[in-house]
Amino acid sequence: MRISSINNTYQNRNSNNNKNTSFKGVADGLVKFWQFVDNGGRAMQFTVEDMCGTNFPRTYKGAMAGYKYTGKINIPALAQEALREFLTGPTMCVVPIFVLNGATKLKGKTANTHLENISNLSYIAKNAFQNQETISKEGFLDTFFSQTIKDFLKQSTDVEPDKEDIDMFLKQFKNYQSADKKTAKNILSDLKTNFEQFVKNRKPDYKNTDFLNVKYSLADAKDNIGSTKFTNYVDYVVSFANDFMKKNKISDNSIDIKSDVIEQFKKTWFARRVMTILSMIVITGFFMSFIPKIYTLASGKVNPNAKTIYDEADKEHSKTKSKVKNNEGSAK
Repeated sequence: MRISSINNTYQNRNSNNNKNTSFKGVADGLVKFWQFVDNGGRAMQFTVEDMCGTNFPRTYKGAMAGYKYTGKINIPALAQEALREFLTGPTMCVVPIFVLNGATKLKGKTANTHLENISNLSYIAKNAFQNQETISKEGFLDTFFSQTIKDFLKQSTDVEPDKEDIDMFLKQFKNYQSADKKTAKNILSDLKTNFEQFVKNRKPDYKNTDFLNVKYSLADAKDNIGSTKFTNYVDYVVSFANDFMKKNKISDNSIDIKSDVIEQFKKTWFARRVMTILSMIVITGFFMSFIPKIYTLASGKVNPNAKTIYDEADKEHSKTKSKVKNNEGSAK
């Protein structure tokens, strides 16, 4: 039987612990990094994917184009690839965001609401204010938010919510509606936690349950329901309420809530949403049309990725012609 010394055993164990600690540190770092990326939203996610998936690899490929023939870094190809990749991704990501931000500031935050949700919230508003013509601002928020909350809690769990549950969410919705940006972020986080807890407490099982998504009514039909991310839906509801009150204010504390007014509001925002999407596409395309001109100007009119190969082929062709001539001269 082989006997290991105590010192060796201790050292081996300590070495394994250090390896585990190092691995844990790397793993924690990766988790924090990807959590940071996820918290940054789609813009951050797209940027990281674009950088790692195309920008750096293609720039490297450009730099190494023809390297096996010349032994040199291909600077023109590097410039072309870098300019194209590092301009294309950000342009595709940043320009639409600027257009969307401009639309929300000029027209209202409902410009960032999906067409399905403009329709769904208009449907809820019509049901909430049946046979009514005007209402106070406070009454509008209480009634609209309460009906919206009741609807998404019921559709998400198939259980009728208690008044206590509705009132708890109503208080948070109103706080979120009137809060500054920093406070609103914390309230939204609390809303999300409360929604997850409500679903867990009400549903008999969690089969096919997504705790991050909320369900809502689209029309009177029982099976006509939609679904989206809960935090997005909260923003859609609050944006709809704010823009509706602003558009249909009769006096300082009176809102026009007739059915035809709600319908007209829906049609107006349908058109604005479509125009916003089209503007994002057209303006982004316009800016991207300049990118080929920029990287072509920077790298020359000849494709720098292929230039070194063509040059090498020309050299080989010249050598071959020279050999042929020499052979012909020798034969004579």
